Amino acid sequence: MTSEFSRFVILFNQLSQYTDAWLSCFPADKFDWVPVETSSMKFGERVSRVTLERLVTHLCVAERGWVEQLKTCADGATISVPKDPELEARLLNAGAEFLEMARQISRENADEMSRLPASVLDKKVVFVGRQWTGMGLLWGIYAHRAFHLGNVDIYLRQTDVVAPEFFEFYAPTLA
Repeated sequence: MTSEFSRFVILFNQLSQYTDAWLSCFPADKFDWVPVETSSMKFGERVSRVTLERLVTHLCVAERGWVEQLKTCADGATISVPKDPELEARLLNAGAEFLEMARQISRENADEMSRLPASVLDKKVVFVGRQWTGMGLLWGIYAHRAFHLGNVDIYLRQTDVVAPEFFEFYAPTLA
């Protein structure tokens, strides 16, 4: 494992655990709530009503899709925006089990990332018209999760819950 990949695995796992903790702070009755509904509050053309439940579902589906495509595509391939209607439906219909199911999927996604071989990390792929290495796309996935953790922060604050401090990860030594 390269030192960069090792750092990524450590930091991504910490960010995932942190995301889980922040979600645990969220009032259960607010997972289907939208703090602000405007025409700009959507994820492209895919999701037009951005609830916390849909936001977490988006993370699970996107991370699963990126990792699966990255593992299986040829060098130089174009990776599409991840879509998995079956996984999305399972999550959105999970009811009281939603958060635990999402946590499990996130753990599985992180485990899959941590097992990627050097050949996958070094391959070149195209995503949203930009060329990435596999390792670069993993850092993009990290940034995507961090970006959406910011959304969770705003949602928490709008329910009058103070979000945890961002850099106070659980491991005393990071990468």
